[in-house]
Amino acid sequence: MTVTADQNDAPRPTTHVHLRLLATSDLHMHLLPYDYHADAPSDAVGLSRVASLIAEARAEVPGALLLDNGDFLQGTPLGDHAAAQAASAGGHPMIGAMNALGYDAVTLGNHEFDFGLEVLEAALADARFPVVSANALRRRGAAPLEDVGLVLPRVILKRRLSDGAGHLHDIRIGVLGVLPPQVVHWDRERLEGRIEVRCMIDAARAHVAALCDEGADVVILLAHCGPSDRPVQAGMENALVPLAGIEGVDALVAGHVHRLIPGPHFTGLPGLDAEAGRVQGKPVVMPGIAGSHLGVLDLWLAPDAEGWRPAAAHTALRPIARRGAHGPEPLVEDAPEVVAEVAKAHAATLASMRRPIGRSEIALHSFTSFAAPCPVIHAINAAQRWYVTQALGPVAEPVLAAAAPFKTGGPSGAEAFTNIAAGTLSYRDLSALYPFPNTLRAIRVTGAELRDWLERAAAAFNRIVPGAANQALLNPAFPGYDFDVIAGIEWQLDLSCPALWSHDGLPLGPGPGRVRGLRHGGEAVEDDDRFIVATNSYRIGGTGLYAPLAEAEVVLSEQIQNREVLARYLAQKASFDGPVAECWRFAPMDGATVHFDSGRGVLHHLPGIRAEGGEAMEPAGLTTDGFQRLRLTI
Repeated sequence: MTVTADQNDAPRPTTHVHLRLLATSDLHMHLLPYDYHADAPSDAVGLSRVASLIAEARAEVPGALLLDNGDFLQGTPLGDHAAAQAASAGGHPMIGAMNALGYDAVTLGNHEFDFGLEVLEAALADARFPVVSANALRRRGAAPLEDVGLVLPRVILKRRLSDGAGHLHDIRIGVLGVLPPQVVHWDRERLEGRIEVRCMIDAARAHVAALCDEGADVVILLAHCGPSDRPVQAGMENALVPLAGIEGVDALVAGHVHRLIPGPHFTGLPGLDAEAGRVQGKPVVMPGIAGSHLGVLDLWLAPDAEGWRPAAAHTALRPIARRGAHGPEPLVEDAPEVVAEVAKAHAATLASMRRPIGRSEIALHSFTSFAAPCPVIHAINAAQRWYVTQALGPVAEPVLAAAAPFKTGGPSGAEAFTNIAAGTLSYRDLSALYPFPNTLRAIRVTGAELRDWLERAAAAFNRIVPGAANQALLNPAFPGYDFDVIAGIEWQLDLSCPALWSHDGLPLGPGPGRVRGLRHGGEAVEDDDRFIVATNSYRIGGTGLYAPLAEAEVVLSEQIQNREVLARYLAQKASFDGPVAECWRFAPMDGATVHFDSGRGVLHHLPGIRAEGGEAMEPAGLTTDGFQRLRLTI
């Protein structure tokens, strides 16, 4: 069902010109309706499906602009394959598909940099459309307009559009883009000393003014960020609200956080009316993730003494699928030009990822990562601890490992869970276990820092009333990929106490915290104890929930991806073995019942989860958006 929001449904004066903007964001290399991690078709994703919606929307309103808001080059094994083949004569499949669809402009997201500058520049070399970013820089100048950009900072696109009376007018549309400056920390080893990134707000303010001075009638900001309730500050990651407040910005495309606008997310956030598709009163769309939706933003422009100004706006999201009784049901067919463009790379990716790499004696799934011992985290941590122990040799401190589940449903949908059967493993399975090209790090921390690490992860949960029934377990704002579990220690979480930290790392006030009985080897962990923890480059990047980890001493920093660590572990050990370590559990809550949403495949695993010592857990029906709800007694 199309989600729409309209500021003014009244008939338009004949002097008005209709400008339509079509937007994608966070495609993450989902070019086809295919789930590479499951090695099966998926009707929930795919630019080839969005392309059919693009064709329909273009047919309705002549002269529409097609824009992308970033994070298009990374996210699937197809993206990994394309990065490995970056210098090949065939070109990058995503850029080829964008060329075929006639994109008018795109901006960069933070994940464009995950494979390094050489891969990014090789991919963009074949683009037949402008790539803009106002704050990704080769060299910072004294002021934003003096910066040397990595790509174009801004562009003016031209359209000849008719008004209601049939008269043609030349319209100049300014387009610029910005991305989170934290990318230089997240990808430090690839980018340090090679690029700089300016504050999004400062860069946008300067380049919006420049576009207006250059004669743009309308200014569109491709903001690769979401909204936030944090105070406005320089360098903030999710700056959508202050960006919309910049004078001269007429409409925005948002992304990065993988939610939907217009839609029910972000209710009550100051400056944002997400249901109405308005931020600071200006129209905005955020079209989800992986090609789930096409954003459609219509502007009606009225003439004035200086040119044109937006007089009314309409925002909408058009989905590629609807929820059915047995999963997503397609609403559109594939666009053949995208399928043809991707066919060769798709076939090569499937052949590569189906190669065997080892075995797992246990099923590797993330269905109950927030409520019971998680096999995915168990496997990742086993490999990380093994590798760091081998690399460092004898050390005085115990070696631990931290990992989070990457696929836990949430805004990505009811199919977004890891589910790998016991038996032979392929390279596809390693990609499903660890979908990001992070690199391994090991840091030295104290017992106090270890406790703080766990307290921050405990922000995943709502406060629970002991003995009360039917309470929501999970904080919906908390990203699943931030729920770190640290192997090699044991602890309990007392959810009767409030969290010490918000989902994005803001302090919530003093209190006893939630971590109880933190022990190593049966002994209580003291504040001045010291440990070495295997983790990844993204986690110690210096921003977000785990910002303090950037200050820790790095004792191992190798240019080896965490996924390759899994491969080497299997080459040495041959298999992932059980039982799954029960590192943590909830402190007793007088029989309180809570619920959380999982994938439907969880029902196959529930008996085994109970046998491993998890709390009493039972199915509680399907939600309207296709999740399997589970009820847990604590």
